[in-house]
This record gives sequence, C-alpha cells and structure tokens, in this order.
Amino acid sequence: MSDRILTIGIDGAEMSLIKKWIKQGELPNFKKLMDNGAHGLLRSTIPPITGAAWSSFQTGTNPGKHGAFNWFKRSEKEYSAQPVTALDIKEPTLWSLLNKFGKKVGLIGLPVTTPPERVDGFIIPGLLTTKNARVQSYPKEFINRVKEIVPDFKFSPKEWTRGYKVNSWVDEMISDIEKKTKLTKQLIIENDWQFFMVHFMETDQIQHYLWHLLDQKPYYILKIYKAIDRAIGRIKEYLDQDDTLIIMSDHGFGELKYNFHIDTWLLDQGYIKLKNNLNTVFKKIFFKLGLTKETLLPIGEYIYPSLRKLGLVETAVDLASNPLLEWLFISSKNVNWKKSVAYSHSEIGHIYLNKKGRDPEGVLSLNQVEKTREEIIDKLKQFKNPFTGEEIIDKVYKGEDIYQGKMTPYAPEIVFIPKDMSTLGKGAYQFLSHKNVSKTKNQTGHHRMNGILFMEGPEIKKGIINGAHIMDLAPTVMYLLDLPLLNSMDGKVLTGIMKEEFVNKTDQVFISKEDINIDKRLKDSILDHGLKEQKKRLKGLGYVS
Repeated sequence: MSDRILTIGIDGAEMSLIKKWIKQGELPNFKKLMDNGAHGLLRSTIPPITGAAWSSFQTGTNPGKHGAFNWFKRSEKEYSAQPVTALDIKEPTLWSLLNKFGKKVGLIGLPVTTPPERVDGFIIPGLLTTKNARVQSYPKEFINRVKEIVPDFKFSPKEWTRGYKVNSWVDEMISDIEKKTKLTKQLIIENDWQFFMVHFMETDQIQHYLWHLLDQKPYYILKIYKAIDRAIGRIKEYLDQDDTLIIMSDHGFGELKYNFHIDTWLLDQGYIKLKNNLNTVFKKIFFKLGLTKETLLPIGEYIYPSLRKLGLVETAVDLASNPLLEWLFISSKNVNWKKSVAYSHSEIGHIYLNKKGRDPEGVLSLNQVEKTREEIIDKLKQFKNPFTGEEIIDKVYKGEDIYQGKMTPYAPEIVFIPKDMSTLGKGAYQFLSHKNVSKTKNQTGHHRMNGILFMEGPEIKKGIINGAHIMDLAPTVMYLLDLPLLNSMDGKVLTGIMKEEFVNKTDQVFISKEDINIDKRLKDSILDHGLKEQKKRLKGLGYVS
C-alpha cells in the first residue's frame, strides 16, 4: 500500500515527443521514470477535449455520467452555451471520496475545479478561474498563502497572440512553470496530505500555437518540455520511498492543418435555416462576401497587445467577437430555429439535433431524430476536404454508443473524429467562416486520442502500461491507498502494472454512493460576469474561436 500519491498532470503531453527527446538525452527525469517504473499511453475521452477528459479523470466516469461533454454546456431555455464548471460535474470527485475515508488532499491548477469544492485539505483551481471570482481557493483565504509564496501566481498561462514576441511568451511560460514548481514544493512541505496533484497547462498552449515550429531552432516546444522535466525532478525530491508518483496527460498532440466549420456546413446542407428579416439578410451579404470573424482574427491578433493595455479587450479573439461588431456577423440569433434541425456547440466534432422536449424550439420528434441523424451521418462520411479531395471523417458515433448514464439525454446525437485528426471540427463559435473548410489560421497543433502515463512507487513494477484509459486513474488511486471503490465508476484498477504480492493481498471492495452518503458540497461562487470572463479565457486559450 502506498502512503501517499502525488500526481503531475501535463496537459496535452505527447508520448512520441517524450520518447524522441529521451533518446536525445534532453529529458533525464522522464528517462529515470521510464527506466524505473511503468509507462504507456493513456486513452482519452471521445473526442479528446480538455473539459471532458479532466472531468473523467476526477470522477472515474464517462461523460454520460458526469455530464461534461465539452467545454460548454447548452443553455436550457435558449440556443446559447455557458462554460462548464465544477458545478456541472454530476459525479463525486476523487478528492471528495478520499476525504470520506480520512485522506487529506491538495490540488493546484487542475481544470474543471472552479469553483473549488470544500475539502479536507486545499484546492487552488486552474483554467477558467477568473480574476473576479469571489472564491479563488479553498479554504477561501488559502489564496493569500499562495501569493505569499508566488506573488504573481497565474491560474493558467497567458493566451497566445501573434501580437506578442514568441521568445517573450515562451520565456514567460517557463518562468510560470518554475514558479508553480516552487509553490508545489512549499505546499508539499507545509501540509499534511495523502493525495497531492499539480497541473501544468503550458505544454498544451505551446503545442496549439507553435507546433509548426516543432523542429525549428530554438526548439520552443522542447524548451517547455525540458522545463517540465526539471519540475518533475525537483518535485520528486520531496517524495520518499513509500510514495507513488503518477505523471499523466489528458490527451496527446499532433499537427493541425484544416478547420471544418460544422455550422456553416449544416447551413449549406439545409439543416440550419436563417431568418428572412432585414438584419439577417444584411449579415448574409457580408457572410457570402467572406467578411467573417475568421477574416478579422489575424488583424486583431496584431493590434491586441496595445488594446489590452488600454483595457479595451481581454483576448485577441474579442476583436472578432466584440459586441460592437456583432451586427456584422451571423449568429444563433439569426437562425430560424423553428425550421432548423441541427447545430453544433463544440470544438472537435459534436452535432446536436433540435429535438422536441429538450431544445427550446425543438422541431424533431423521436422518429424524425433517427432519420435525420442517419442522413447527416451519411453526408458526413461522404464529405471531402476541398484542399485534398480526401474524405474528412474517420469515425462517426451516435451519442448513446459512446456515452452511458443519466446525462446521456443531454449528449450530442452525433460525434465524429476527423481522419488523422489534422482537421478540427469547429462549432463552438457558430459561423466562424463562410467556407466549409479552411486552412487553420491561428493554431497549428491540436489534440490526439492518446495521452501519457508514467507510474513509479513501492507497488508499481517496471514495464509497459497497456490499455489504460483516463477513467482508470481514480479507481487506481483508491486501490493503491487500499480504499473501497465506487461501483458507479466506469474505470478499472490498473492491476497489471502492480506487483503480484500487493494485488494478491489487496481486495477490490465496491461500495455505492448511498453507502457513504457522498455529495459534492459545492458552493456557487461564480457571478454572471465571471461566466463571461470564463468564455474569454476559453477564447484566448484556443478552445473557442
């Protein structure tokens, strides 16, 4: 049994890069982990998107149970979406379960932990935590200690824009990694804990925007990985021989070449109908001429730094989505929902059908849903990239085929994965482009299905980890601490990487949520303007365009 477990989350870490740089002698601490422990690929959610994947990690369940299918949840009474927060996670978290059995926890920077839960220990939330959030940590005053250790602590990296100097942006992220490492080391020392986790977002950000420079000097992406490698070495100094170390990512990474604009395609295919009022007709003219949010984005990125200093914008994308410019662009407000049957509110590849009884102005009956879905799936499979002449879609799923649980009725009816994932299905910002497919303009890298998993500890044997899924980590942590498992978890215990003597003497005991009367105990600390800021963070960090 492990005394304590420390987990390091490296967002978007890609195994092929790590192995290459280990061979080149660039990542000595990753090499030690590979030599002394277990390592392998970690399968992500379908599709592999940060909000859904980290929610599956923290609950051990699929999105059909925890309810986070994307970075956004659909509004119940209108055709708009709000950012997913910890309040939307419907299943108990790993830390709340650990607390039930007397284990103390400490979390730094994990996505989908804002607003923070009340725990025995502390939580410093990560991505989407806003500067105006009433509660920036749990306990509420804990953020004061954080800022004593690191006065300029950031909840997540500064968003990239072409208006910045690349060297300065990369150097700032390396500095942020070093500061978070300093914070982690100090909090490890100061606090009593049995489960501790720190999350680094910088790997995800640099790969989104600088993937095209992967093999070019001064090797910016390698610089970030080397900074993470140093952080691993420094943090490991504070563990002892009875502790277990887990290093994992929510998904992998690869090249991005094209954007598939889902709502524009649905419009062209006749599944979305626009209103015929003067305002919409005016916007359609501009749209067909190519005056879209996508065309304004490059201009905005260059003038963004100066405008931000003046306080006129928060993110570069605001220049293409500013309310003052909205009168130019088609949006959901211009859609005739009584005649529209499908839409998207997601990056990567989600399509919802406009269903009676669920959607505000739903038009499809149960029988019509299946017919329409089959029709759209067939057209998706036949759709070809105009730049390559090749079919775009690799796999198409019905929502209920990949999601199971009480939240499945709120899942998208269609989920698709593009071929080799070098094309991104974009739908979170509606009619971004007048083209069905365009070459990517501001991101050159995006997610892949397989993340990384390294484990080292007293009960872990050396070798390769096979068949691990991100949902497996929560039950595996519980098992390593010799604690009961929730029978509602979808993940399995990774016993294949554990020493036989430990597995032989440690039973898997299952309990229900009712047995231990567990709840989430969340307090809503988000103001309306906080939600707006969260949308801006998603835009600026590349999750919404």
